[in-house]
Amino acid sequence: MKTERKQRNLVISGIGSSGGGDFQTAKIDGVGRVEGDIRCEHFVLNGRLDVHGSLTAERADLKGTATVDGSVQVKRVALAGRVKIGGSAAGENMEVNGSLLLRGNCEAETFTAEGRVNAELLSADRIQLTLHGPSVITELGGEQIVVRKQAGIDFAKWLQKLPLPVGNRLTAKVIEGDDINLECTTADIVRGATVRIGPGCEIGMVEYTTKLDQDPRAKVNRAEQITR
Repeated sequence: MKTERKQRNLVISGIGSSGGGDFQTAKIDGVGRVEGDIRCEHFVLNGRLDVHGSLTAERADLKGTATVDGSVQVKRVALAGRVKIGGSAAGENMEVNGSLLLRGNCEAETFTAEGRVNAELLSADRIQLTLHGPSVITELGGEQIVVRKQAGIDFAKWLQKLPLPVGNRLTAKVIEGDDINLECTTADIVRGATVRIGPGCEIGMVEYTTKLDQDPRAKVNRAEQITR
């Protein structure tokens, strides 16, 4: 085990632990635990990490499994693996390949995910979610929202190694945006300007202002064009 701080850097190699603080780079290669908040320019994980606090960074590259008890605020996130966040997450660009589970909200400018996402609210200008396993998001909001099932592939590379329940489906209460394209989605209400309800969808109510395109394999209980 080796744990060291050099020139405002935090490095954990092998198995180790550290207190939180301010760092230029925080890098974990192996299995680590951090007691307290982490604030850094660049956060790198290759392995497994438990953070008993919050994480703030300009950039984060995560490969493996991480649990953050508090909130996460990172401008650019690249995740390959599984991350559980006890609070909320915020950033500019978030790329997820695996599993992102939040107790709170997730806000970004661009959010792209292949895998599984759980959150109270997912809000971004552009949302693209490719389903591998069940996702539960109470409310989605954005300018462009695309939810689809990966054609011909049931599980992404990282998800093959994770103990996830089966069933590629998004369950939501409210989905609201300008341009919405959905597949394999169950939702109470969908509101948008241009709305496409694709195969595998079960929607309670669709409210649209410009256009509605419904696949014959989708179920919509009620649809109404709103005139402004």
